[in-house]
Parts: sequence; structure tokens; C-alpha cells
Amino acid sequence: MGKPETDLAPQIRNETLKLLLEKEPEEIYMKDIAKACGVSTTSIYYYYKDKESLFTEIKLTCMDKMHTYIVEHTERKRLKQKESNEKLQILNEMRSGFEAFRDWAFANPRIALLIMERFKADTTDDPEKMKKYSQSVFFAQSVIDRAVSAGLIQSKNTLLDTSLCISAIWGAIESVLLQRTVPQYWSRIDGFHFTDKMIDFILTSLMSKNRIDK
Repeated sequence: MGKPETDLAPQIRNETLKLLLEKEPEEIYMKDIAKACGVSTTSIYYYYKDKESLFTEIKLTCMDKMHTYIVEHTERKRLKQKESNEKLQILNEMRSGFEAFRDWAFANPRIALLIMERFKADTTDDPEKMKKYSQSVFFAQSVIDRAVSAGLIQSKNTLLDTSLCISAIWGAIESVLLQRTVPQYWSRIDGFHFTDKMIDFILTSLMSKNRIDK
């Protein structure tokens, strides 16, 4: 297969993402992507062996943008607050990180649903790729590790606790995005109240002296 005269990969990803904003992954075929790009299906296969590999690259790109948003948002809040009390500073960072995840998802609802549940899970053995998938989890874990060191919370497994926190927050976000909670919380403003309450529950649970930690 001859190499195309120009690099079509960015165009392929952009046009595919546009299709994904309107259709489910299983409803999109390589011929649809080729048509959207104005090229032959053969040209698409030059860059991607199948649509799953293309979707994986799009997922990683979107997750990287999400991670960048979370880190930058948390850092801006930290610099703005300039909290002198270390424990309160760490608590604020945990809250800021969770809020940033929520804020990004509410600002990009369709993309959030795609990367969190619509795309097939990647079971690759590639450690570098898995590191990219989990970079936001590891970022959150680093803050929780600091909270443990500062005596703010107790945790025997911070990776487990971090993963549970993110899963719980996503569950609340998803309930709002898919209107799976009572209608009172379907609006954007009330959705923020709904998810803020979940974040409060999580932080309270982490700091509870009576929490079960096995």
C-alpha cells in the first residue's frame, strides 16, 4: 500500500471524532470515516489497521486533554488560595481535582461518555499506553498520598481509594448527563449541586476516623 502524499492522520481523527459526537462507536464503519475525509477506505487503513485502533488513539487524545485540564485547574486553584495550613491545602487540592473532573465532563458531555463508557476497554499489555490511560488516576493518588502522609486521612491502599473516588464521582456525573436521577437535578446548575454533594460525601468518608479500611 503506497504512502499518501500528505499526513492524513490528524484529519482522520478529527473527522472520526465529529462522527462520534453524533453516532455510537458501533454505528461507525471505516467507509463512513473515509467518506467524511473525502478519501478512499484504503487510505484510512494505511494509518489504522481497524476502527478500534483509531478509536483508541482518539480516546487517549481526549483523556490527555482531560488530564491537562484537571492538572491546570487544580494548580490555578492552589496558587489562588495560597493556604498556609498544609492539611487544608491538601484538602482543597483533593476537592479541586474532583471538581475539575466534573467540570470537564459537564463541559464535554458526549466526549466524557465516550471515553468513560462507550469505547471498548483497552486490555493492552503496553505499560506506556496504560500509564496514559491512568495518568489522571495517578495524579489524584499523589494528592491522596500526601493527605495520608499529613495525617489528614487513613488509607492502606491509596490506589484503591482513588479509583473508588473517581468511580463514585463519575456515577454522579453520569446520573446527571443521562438524566438517571430525579428531574430536579437534570439542569446544569442543579447538576453541579448534585455532584458537589457526592464530592462532599467522598471527602467526609476519606477523613472519617471510623471508616473501614481493609
